[in-house]
Amino acid sequence: MNLKTPINQIKGIGRQKYNCFKKIGIEKVEDLLFYFPRKYINLKQIKKISNLKEGEKVTVKGNVIAREEKKGYGKINYLKVAVSDGTGILYIIFFNQVYLKKIFQIGKTFIFYGKIEFFNKEFEMINPFYEEYEEKKIDWILPVYPLTKGLSQKIMRKILKFVLKNLTEYPEEILPINRRLALNISNIKHALLNIHFPVSEINLEKARNYLIFREFFIFQLNLLWKKNMERKTDDKIYIIDEKVIEEFEKLLPFKLTENQKEVMEEIIKDLKNGKLIRRLIHGEVGSGKTIIAIFTLWIFGKMGYQGVFLCPTEILAQQHYINWNEFLLSDGINVSLLTGKTEEKSKIINEIENGKINVIIGTHAILNEKINFKNLKIVIVDEQHKFGVNQQELLKEKSKNVHYISMSATPIPRTLALTIFGNMDFSTLGEIPKGQRQVITYMFSNENKDKVYSFIKFLISQNKIGFIITPAIKGNENVESAEEKYKELKEKFPDIKIGLLHGRMEKEKQEEVLKKMKDREINLLISTTVIETGIDIPDVSFIVIEQAERFGLAQLHQLRGRVGRSGEVGYCFLIVYNEDEEVNERLNNFIEKESGFDISELDYNLRGPGDLLGTRQHGILPLKIGDIHKDIELLELAKKEVERIFKIDPELNKMDYLRKFIKNE
Repeated sequence: MNLKTPINQIKGIGRQKYNCFKKIGIEKVEDLLFYFPRKYINLKQIKKISNLKEGEKVTVKGNVIAREEKKGYGKINYLKVAVSDGTGILYIIFFNQVYLKKIFQIGKTFIFYGKIEFFNKEFEMINPFYEEYEEKKIDWILPVYPLTKGLSQKIMRKILKFVLKNLTEYPEEILPINRRLALNISNIKHALLNIHFPVSEINLEKARNYLIFREFFIFQLNLLWKKNMERKTDDKIYIIDEKVIEEFEKLLPFKLTENQKEVMEEIIKDLKNGKLIRRLIHGEVGSGKTIIAIFTLWIFGKMGYQGVFLCPTEILAQQHYINWNEFLLSDGINVSLLTGKTEEKSKIINEIENGKINVIIGTHAILNEKINFKNLKIVIVDEQHKFGVNQQELLKEKSKNVHYISMSATPIPRTLALTIFGNMDFSTLGEIPKGQRQVITYMFSNENKDKVYSFIKFLISQNKIGFIITPAIKGNENVESAEEKYKELKEKFPDIKIGLLHGRMEKEKQEEVLKKMKDREINLLISTTVIETGIDIPDVSFIVIEQAERFGLAQLHQLRGRVGRSGEVGYCFLIVYNEDEEVNERLNNFIEKESGFDISELDYNLRGPGDLLGTRQHGILPLKIGDIHKDIELLELAKKEVERIFKIDPELNKMDYLRKFIKNE
């Protein structure tokens, strides 16, 4: 039996079980080996029934002394099993599983693991993990797997034992023995045996550490290989004047910040060194990322090359075009706007293909068009996480040796950036241009929110505009809804021009609503988090965030960033419905911190990487066992080892076996 053996060739796996395994992504032996337990039950840590406490999760061993089917409320039936270990009685409850009665024969001994409840003066476990106890049992630390209907823990463990006993080969080692010893990590055989059937807690920890390191190592290997392969030298030699930033600044009606100049210097250095730019610029809302984009487009435009500025929304693309068309045109750089609504598309595309247009500002519509650029050299993507990876790659493939800059207003913690964007160089904009943003943040309880609404009514009477944000489009008794809030405030404030915006509205309708707000046809916009990024309405003076406790801190920071961009004082009001101590502490931390990077680190520590960027839902982190938050030391160890290897062998000629771990190699 080898790693590629289909599991339906294993004795005991027929068509039905094979289909169940396929549902959880297991088709061959290798898939099975890397399908890890979600938890373990230590059978040596059995607790006596007489010592049980309500609320604790424990393992109990007991003999079945009675069982009966019961009827609950409505159509709910349940099985109640009484077990005893000689010190007391524990009742095991199985809802809608009365068929288990035939398993729990009186006199048989079982192991149960679950949470202890206390009801009607009786200790209970509801729907616990269970297994019949065997005297010869040697698996004292029992693996528990995430399974689908049709598979049981017993079947899974039986098949894994058979595979591990009969396997003729193990996956290839990622590192030679001398490096594993230096890094104090185990080996693949020991790790796979002990992750599934650990003989001790120490062996389990060693197995986990090895497999987590291996996972991070392969992930970082792919990132740095991609970075090395993309970091080929450009075939063009760029002669750039030493005073180019100074020359650019003279054209502007404002002064650049030192931070902006530093990032511009980094870009110029890349070009002078003949490197293909692969750079992520991330920074505060209002820190001036756009001017970096315009500077880069200006440099390439002056040299006669073409550049694309890709924006997440049509309204933002239009805003950039209006703001910068005349500026670039005055220096001989032709600009065009290309969105889904653009008229005379064929004429514009023809001029792009003829090289008459140097800078194209637009939306994803640019990706949908079949454009043969004459000499595309730079692609800049604003709010890069709004575009799929494949969409971004499409533009890079439009021309040979295209430089690429992505920008994000979402501050990314160092640990997350290290993992996801390790194949790119970083530039950070943390400094807000002088006088650009002043936002005061307040927190109010739901009971006191009328004070907030009275104040925003006053602000609107002073010709101010603002947002009210709700966590959902359609809510329920526990969740505020944008649609309900819109109806409520239309009645409460009949004299105020109120609008509604959410993600289920058609794109054209969304753009129309935002344009109305920009033109002051709407004073108060009720919205969901759809306005979190890609909206440029500098005059917004206030934002009210209903049920602020339902949002992550990084998300709250993004929402707060929509306010106070005109230089005038802005207001952010957090309305809190759940006033427990933890919520208050978290939101007070948010109020005290102004730096998005400080806030993102705090949010990351509280909520983890998946919640921060929504990555759990979108599968950005292809990790089966590692957690970049909890296992940061192993992540950094793996990264250092990969960097060491590439430093001495950048093409992996001496360690060519590592190429097997690189995708699409």
